[in-house]
Amino acid sequence: MYLTRFNETLREKWEGSLVSTREAKKIEPRAKEYLHRLSKLGLVKRVSWGWYYVPANEEDVWSFLRKDKRFKVVIKQTAASLWNYDFVHRNVYRLAVTSLSYRRALESFARSREWIFEVEYHERVPYDHTELDGLLVESPESCLVNCVAEWSFLDAFALLCFRRDEISLNKVRKLSRWKRIARTDMRVWSAIRYACQLFNERLGRTLFDVRDRDFRNDDVKELVEEAVEKVLEFA
Repeated sequence: MYLTRFNETLREKWEGSLVSTREAKKIEPRAKEYLHRLSKLGLVKRVSWGWYYVPANEEDVWSFLRKDKRFKVVIKQTAASLWNYDFVHRNVYRLAVTSLSYRRALESFARSREWIFEVEYHERVPYDHTELDGLLVESPESCLVNCVAEWSFLDAFALLCFRRDEISLNKVRKLSRWKRIARTDMRVWSAIRYACQLFNERLGRTLFDVRDRDFRNDDVKELVEEAVEKVLEFA
């Protein structure tokens, strides 16, 4: 009777989600014992030490991420795929969380489903984020800056092109002015501004209000040009 009632309450609150023993104890002091018994019955699945999954009929990774109750932010290239309509498809999902224990549980659960999660831990998530389709997602401006910083130019400039009416270039400029492209002394804003210039030139109209400036890093310049051309070709 008590086990049945606990299972019903558990499903009401956490169906489709990971739940920790500590959280479950808030509804039932004997939660540790009951979760163990439910796992033996196949009604919940043990994920890692102190963590369980309450099964639901989710179809894919995105269904799980939406149903899972814990705080997490979809970031970088994975966030870009949501903003740029999956222009560059990847099977790696990048997330940021504020709990080390939850990070371990997420990674363990992902492995059991043959999903690839790259989960960053931060005491406070440093990425500007917003809600999109039931998920917390890194904002397009922050995502643009971080993708460029990691050399993911195609992800970044597809986002820039498709979300141009939603992106604040002033915000992008502030976020990127002192940020460098990894392993270079090139400022992220310089690469973004150059991409904006290229979009304006190739399309013959002013999509982005930026001043034309010389771009002095030939290696980065070539890759920026290549990414912009691919976006225009396949968009």
